[in-house]
Amino acid sequence: MRATMVATAAVLCLLPVGCDQYSVQTPKTSGSVVFTSTPAYGSTADLRGRVDGLAPDAYSVYVCIYVYGWWTKPTWDEPATLIQPDGTWTCDITTGGGDVTATRIAAYVVPKGLTPPLMTGEAAMAPAYAHMAVASVEVTRPPYRRIIDFCGYQWGVKASATPVGPGPNYFSDSDENVWVDGAGLHLKITTDGAVWQCAEVVCTQSLGYGRYTFTIGTDVSQMNEWAVLGLFTWDDAEEANHREIDIECSRWGIAGDQNAQFVVQPFNTPGNRHRFDLPAGLVTTTHSFDWRPDGVTFASVEGQPVGAGAAATGDAIEQWTYTGEDIPPPGNENPRINLWFYESTPPGDGREIEVVVKQFRFEPSVR
Repeated sequence: MRATMVATAAVLCLLPVGCDQYSVQTPKTSGSVVFTSTPAYGSTADLRGRVDGLAPDAYSVYVCIYVYGWWTKPTWDEPATLIQPDGTWTCDITTGGGDVTATRIAAYVVPKGLTPPLMTGEAAMAPAYAHMAVASVEVTRPPYRRIIDFCGYQWGVKASATPVGPGPNYFSDSDENVWVDGAGLHLKITTDGAVWQCAEVVCTQSLGYGRYTFTIGTDVSQMNEWAVLGLFTWDDAEEANHREIDIECSRWGIAGDQNAQFVVQPFNTPGNRHRFDLPAGLVTTTHSFDWRPDGVTFASVEGQPVGAGAAATGDAIEQWTYTGEDIPPPGNENPRINLWFYESTPPGDGREIEVVVKQFRFEPSVR
């Protein structure tokens, strides 16, 4: 938890005529705010806190959460949280959407009479919050309740209580949806007859430029046309198109269409996507992209690498090099693997879907 307690002796800025209240620099105090109960990731419990050293009836608390951007809580209609006479306060931070997946929570103590702007998904917090607040606190919440080990890396298992992207779909961190055994990493889409649960894992490390290699131990050419297997990088920050580089196996809901593609996002920019077919009957295939400052080289081949630095043992299936304008620079992206339904559409036959990932390997670029 990171708390900000700003000392006394700031001066209220004089505003020229026509300036709005968002330009106000509030005089700081020796007061503070803390979280006394922070809900766990995935929980719908209330956020609770306490304000010390300030008159409760002179201030309000403004809470924001980060879910692919900052959002005002509890609601846009009622953004201010009341401070009780004893300094305590309670805020419902799960009032819509994917709020249970928030990874950052912040609270600001603001004098009554001032109202900071509503946050509606912006990537950065509005400066007015820091200008107006006399005290603030922020916590980063671990986004995964379950961590697995696979091929020398730790991976967080995604879970959601409401449908979230991609799809959107429900995602489960149950060991019925994601597990590791001698065969490799298993991702499985399951159903209880009413709700379908998809699967995704996220490497806890950001790896940057280099070759990302995924070996699949399932004939994915035969998957239902609505299912998608994604092997990719993703950064929650919006810049550089989330630094998303994809190898995806799917027919995107069109029976008989090609079943695989290489992509540098945005996919709808001409020249950023290369479609092809994975032949039927190949149980083991290896797929990679080599991400460098001047290009991204994709490859799909038969078989599996047999040693460090070795190539897969079988024939080439497809290769493509992208040198366009959307090559992302490194940031906070992570390698990810997911199995989900396009447009939230489950198979008509009601059959569950499982894919085995036999190996993941990363080789950093030689500088």
